[in-house]
Amino acid sequence: MSGKKKLPLLLALSASFVLGAVARPACAETVLTPIEWVAMPVFCKVAFQKSAYVRYIPADYRFQRESYGKHDLSTHGIPGAHHFCMGMVELNRAKRGNGTYEKAVEDFAYSQGDMEPNAPMFSYVNAYLGRALYLTGKRSQAAKVWMQGITIQPKSRESYLAMAEAMLSEHRPQDALTVLQKFDAAKEAEYPDAEHFMAQTYFELKQYDEAKKHAEKAYELGYPVYGLRDKMKRIGKW
Repeated sequence: MSGKKKLPLLLALSASFVLGAVARPACAETVLTPIEWVAMPVFCKVAFQKSAYVRYIPADYRFQRESYGKHDLSTHGIPGAHHFCMGMVELNRAKRGNGTYEKAVEDFAYSQGDMEPNAPMFSYVNAYLGRALYLTGKRSQAAKVWMQGITIQPKSRESYLAMAEAMLSEHRPQDALTVLQKFDAAKEAEYPDAEHFMAQTYFELKQYDEAKKHAEKAYELGYPVYGLRDKMKRIGKW
């Protein structure tokens, strides 16, 4: 049933690229470093511990099943979540030059392809899949993935922010602002990272009063805005 629901996305992406990924999910070739393990979200640690990927956990960092508690993966709805989480590792490795974005796409697509659209973390998974596609140079495919996340879960911020981040990297702040304002109209709660993106976007547009307003709000919500604040201080706008 889930495959039928997801068919439109699979058709939108390259069939050979994504369907091949579902059949051949990427697998880590090396054990995780202690830093990679410590940086993982708790639900990823649970997913690794409960899967064959337990062999990639540094031995000193394995934990007992009774410590799962509320972090049991059934509360997240990510199929094959250890693949998704390995995609996160591979994405970070690729940014450092010792991994590949293509492997990250394979792992993200493996989990996303079987995910129910009403799963709580659907937008979260789509945001990561889109980022990996974008970094392979498949920008139009990344945009389709992000738009699917936005359309299906319009009140979840992750796909909006991933798309806005890409637009800012292309020096398209006005387009990024349009995306962020769409989320701002749909949101049901305040998020510090969303406010920081708004502040950064207004800064790029040289709308410094708006940038300062959103930066202050992000800070009030717990987001460190020191870099943006310092940039604004240097030009006398803070």
